[in-house]
Amino acid sequence: MTKNDRSKIIKSIYIGLSANILLTLLKLGFGIWGGAQSLVSDGINSLSDIFMSLLIFFVLKVSTKKPDKDHPYGHQKFEGLAYFTMGIIFSITAIYLGYTAITSMIDYAILDDIIDKPNILTLYISIIALIIKIFLAYFYFKLNKKYKNPTLKAEYKNHFYDIFSTGLTVLVLTLSQVNLIIFDYIGSLIISFFILRLAVQIIKEASSFLVDQAPSQEEIKNVEGFIKSIDGVLTIDDLRIRKHMTERYVDVEIGVLESLSLKEAHDIAEVVHQSVEKKYKEVIHCMVHVNPHK
Repeated sequence: MTKNDRSKIIKSIYIGLSANILLTLLKLGFGIWGGAQSLVSDGINSLSDIFMSLLIFFVLKVSTKKPDKDHPYGHQKFEGLAYFTMGIIFSITAIYLGYTAITSMIDYAILDDIIDKPNILTLYISIIALIIKIFLAYFYFKLNKKYKNPTLKAEYKNHFYDIFSTGLTVLVLTLSQVNLIIFDYIGSLIISFFILRLAVQIIKEASSFLVDQAPSQEEIKNVEGFIKSIDGVLTIDDLRIRKHMTERYVDVEIGVLESLSLKEAHDIAEVVHQSVEKKYKEVIHCMVHVNPHK
């Protein structure tokens, strides 16, 4: 990632952070004032988004540092660690919202006659929030498509699912205006499931970044077929590819004629090394070991 790219990404995060601060104040303020449980739940979701954006600022500052003595492979995995932390934050948020929604439904069943419907202004606020979320989801989708950055991907996914949760808030608050107040709490519970689903996806993907998981078999076979096509390569005795965030490390053992000189064998290995890194832009380094074959 170039310095200019990093600067553009940070500016985009400022936009998301500012929008989330505004949405949090609107949702929590009007949700508490207007007695809308689903809008409060959506507001807590936006509050967790603020923590996520602040975490991204820290990560971008650390992960883009150049390799040093203690981190010869770079600092990109700090980004994976932050990605994992986001998943944990969302999990805790989802569990809290689910618990609150269930207890509110129990209270409603007991105190049905004395619970007022949410104020009409809460519906208008949820509609405004929905429009803002649609814009943010599209904005981060285009940005992630350009930079293919894990944290931007997390931001896009988050705003995309927020469209559904905020859209659901609009629906249940509309129903609440015709005295179907129970749907306000049901909506809050469903929103918690949306957030939990997103949390599980983020944790799963972040784990693959942190434990050097292999890419898909299709990607491995593609690299294997390319190496086999290089002149002088008789066999591929071993091929291992591991993820390093959005990039890759390739370790391959190739078989060459045993009658070749050391220099000739080395030249073939060098061709494999350079060809793989040139063809696959996501490959940071290709390590080649040579085995003699008849």
